[in-house]
Amino acid sequence: MSSWKRVRFLYRRLTALAVRKTAKAIKPTRSVCGFHSSRTFAALNPSLDTDQDTGSIFRYSEQHSTSLPDKFAHLHASSIAAYPTSADKTVSALQGRLLQLLMRMTRPRLVLELGCFMGYSAMAMADGMPEGTTLYTCEKDAKAAHLARDLFVRHGYHTSSAEGQPVSIELLEGEAMKSLQDLASKGLQFDAVFLDADKGNYINYFNFILDNDLLTPHGYILADNVLFRGMVLQSQAERDSLPSPPASPQLAPQSDGSGSGLKQKRAKTSSQRTADHVDAFNKHVKDDPRVEVVVLPIFDGLSIIMKRQGKR
Repeated sequence: MSSWKRVRFLYRRLTALAVRKTAKAIKPTRSVCGFHSSRTFAALNPSLDTDQDTGSIFRYSEQHSTSLPDKFAHLHASSIAAYPTSADKTVSALQGRLLQLLMRMTRPRLVLELGCFMGYSAMAMADGMPEGTTLYTCEKDAKAAHLARDLFVRHGYHTSSAEGQPVSIELLEGEAMKSLQDLASKGLQFDAVFLDADKGNYINYFNFILDNDLLTPHGYILADNVLFRGMVLQSQAERDSLPSPPASPQLAPQSDGSGSGLKQKRAKTSSQRTADHVDAFNKHVKDDPRVEVVVLPIFDGLSIIMKRQGKR
């Protein structure tokens, strides 16, 4: 082996070793406290990079925050009973409280949620909205939609309820894109959108909302799970190491790891493919000149997206 080839070989070996060590060093740690939204990543949030267990910090935050009413604890319990293996689709009490306070601060008249599940986040947001307003929520799982609708009626969020709440919740059952099309045909505009549906369609939902003017001039989108268990770091590393694919206005969801999209050298888990979709969404939003965004390393990652207001 020539001197040049030997140097190049050693350089590649050392570079690969450094990359592996760096990836291991920044691998996000998490402590799941009941629900997915308790996944706080110390590696992504310097303020949490302490010797304290992340789960303990999360519990401390919950203990020192104003609690939600008892009905939300009952709803969490109902979620576990109905969906013992996927109850983590429900936001945590702490995130529910944050959503509620955001509604109180911004006072939206019309709110849209994509991804209702059993209605926890919908009810939390509704409790923070002004009197006489409406929240539309979409859910494609028929069982979850049925349970959520019963809960809305029982707790007074539906027009058929005996004791009505000051805010009504309208549940739209079926595919989220079909619901978006129906809402657009009515000429509705929303002051706030909570995006928490299937991650493979995040880009499509985002584009449809902006392309069809479903967001008011000062409205905002809250996108959940945008760090997806910290696995977006691996997605970004792979994306940056490959040639950029042709630009496309939409990214079709992938049902498997072959064919379109980024070509991978290894078989991917379903979770990693989901993380790839989320990573693509984050990049897509960051590069969209129509909006400005901040990605917050809280819960499982939460993005706040707003339309750009003139030149900055």
